[in-house]
Amino acid sequence: MSDQLFADIIEVSHRFGDPEYSRAGGGNASVKVDGVLHIKPSGVPLLTLAATDLVPLRLEPLLDALVSDAPVEGDPVMAAAAAALVPTYAGGRRPSVEILFHALIDEPLVLHLHPLTANALTCNADAEALAERLLGDAAVVVDYIDPGVPLARGIAAARAAYTGRTGKAAPRITLLRNHGIIVSGDTAAEITAHVATVTDAVRAALELVPAPPAPAADEAVTRALVDTIAPTLRGLLAGEHLAVVASDSGDLVRAETGPDAAMVSGGPLIPDQIVYAGSLPCVVRIDDLAAAADAVTAAVADHTRRYEKAPVIVVVPHTVVFAAGKDKAAADNALAIYLDALRVTRDANRLGTVRVMDAAQRAFIENWEAEAYRQKVAAGAVAGRLHGKIAMVTGAAQGFGLGITEQLLAEGATVVLADLNVAGATAQAQRLSAQYGVGRTLAVGVDVSNADSQVDAVHEVVRQLGGLDVFISNAGIVRSDGVMTQSVADFDLVTNINYKGYFLGVRAVAPVLAAQHAARPDALFDIIEINSKSGLEGSKRNFAYSGSKFGGIGLTQSFALELIEYGIKVNAVCPGNFLDGPLWSDPDRGLFVQYLTAGKVPGATTVEDVRRAYEAKVPMNRGCLPVDVARAVMYVIEQQYETGQAVPVTGGQNMLN
Repeated sequence: MSDQLFADIIEVSHRFGDPEYSRAGGGNASVKVDGVLHIKPSGVPLLTLAATDLVPLRLEPLLDALVSDAPVEGDPVMAAAAAALVPTYAGGRRPSVEILFHALIDEPLVLHLHPLTANALTCNADAEALAERLLGDAAVVVDYIDPGVPLARGIAAARAAYTGRTGKAAPRITLLRNHGIIVSGDTAAEITAHVATVTDAVRAALELVPAPPAPAADEAVTRALVDTIAPTLRGLLAGEHLAVVASDSGDLVRAETGPDAAMVSGGPLIPDQIVYAGSLPCVVRIDDLAAAADAVTAAVADHTRRYEKAPVIVVVPHTVVFAAGKDKAAADNALAIYLDALRVTRDANRLGTVRVMDAAQRAFIENWEAEAYRQKVAAGAVAGRLHGKIAMVTGAAQGFGLGITEQLLAEGATVVLADLNVAGATAQAQRLSAQYGVGRTLAVGVDVSNADSQVDAVHEVVRQLGGLDVFISNAGIVRSDGVMTQSVADFDLVTNINYKGYFLGVRAVAPVLAAQHAARPDALFDIIEINSKSGLEGSKRNFAYSGSKFGGIGLTQSFALELIEYGIKVNAVCPGNFLDGPLWSDPDRGLFVQYLTAGKVPGATTVEDVRRAYEAKVPMNRGCLPVDVARAVMYVIEQQYETGQAVPVTGGQNMLN
């Protein structure tokens, strides 16, 4: 029987662990077996909960703490947990802060959720009347009470009052105002049915009341605002590193972010919103696009002064919402929770009138150590020399670009893989995200030879991440031939990608880096061209490539002189030949084949002859590897007193004069 109970609680935890019912480690689950409460640890998502995660607590000390007024040191819930912890437990997890109400409910299975549909009822000024109309006596409503011991006692009192009023046992559905729901039962099927009872009833009521329409979007204005405000916020909201800033301008945002809307000026709906998205957003009214950066700077300063903390959410009414975090996962989570609140607000107003938490209720959560702990656990940690930096690498789907990407990720960076081969970049981003963590990679399509494509790619990065710290212009191409035989089309192709493409990338990204520097003047940013040893000396029967790379060094030196006043360092890294990469080794278009066909290596009759000839040119007797280039990239980023340089990474084949 106990094995089945454990299986059941894990089943329903996974079933209701998606963002529709809980988010960011929120919600809770427990099972009681033989006088022991086994409960989800703080910060562990329901979606990934395993039976081995559950923390075992003896019920008797918990129930004693529920009625005891004896003084304890520290938080009374954690004191009760320490007293109740089964001595043999060695998991090291901290139990949920909601242990007491899980303990007092009689049924063996208890599931606590923050469901978006049901919260249109719980976050409603008319919650009690709505609950009676929609659910009858199937649920008990508990007014908002501070979490911990007060909430547990409030739930116990509400259940007892229900029994006294009706003569029935307390129902297995509890509605917590401005919080969520609790359901209990003997089996997974019962838990599932109780959740459906609430959500189906609310959903049916919502279907009778159309959602208000959203104002029409001005996409050009929204894009301009995102491109200006997001990089500015990265600087303004920086901690140890610049923030990551996510944004949304969808129908829900435009409909529910009027200047006087509840989610703009009223307050938060539930504790999780306070923990991850802040109690109140910063509101920025933009009257002049040209002055948007100044407007957001003033608004953030005013918000920080008024509330003694920087905002997490920034709203341009009826237009766009920005969310800041220390990394992409945190920013995305804050934005998602705020969008959840907008949806609940909209739906609560369709059923009645939305109710927000008051100042005292907000203050308790803002200063409650238990929620701060849960946020810390959920955030996790990333180490590395580039922790907190966002890098964009063009030509990242393969070759040097992919190798550099992997090294940057290993050093803690978030990396945007930009490539004409969008499918390849996406596949690599997904693979690397699984290895390095959700939110650590982003794939975008780009044709580096096309000005609009470069601008669009950078805008997508700004929209999703707020900006970037390092731009690596790596995309390149080789068409090897003699000057008397190479086609003009091949020459133009090489020039447009290698030379013009570098210019177009810098042209697109420099305004973003400059805006970040304006908001955070002590921050420096990097533009790095992956050049070539062929940019340091001529290359026989490879003049188009070599010329484009010589030109790239000229651009690097010129950009460096112009952009340093905006806090942008510009350098080039000049690798030797990546003989094991697809550029050289592709059996159809690789350089070994091209050079053999062009007769570039006298006496060579096979691609192996060509390879040996090129290895022999290197004093270190091998080709360059992506890790060699990545180390040079790391040096350039970390070196605060170099700009306009071309760093050779050639195994001694090319040396600076």
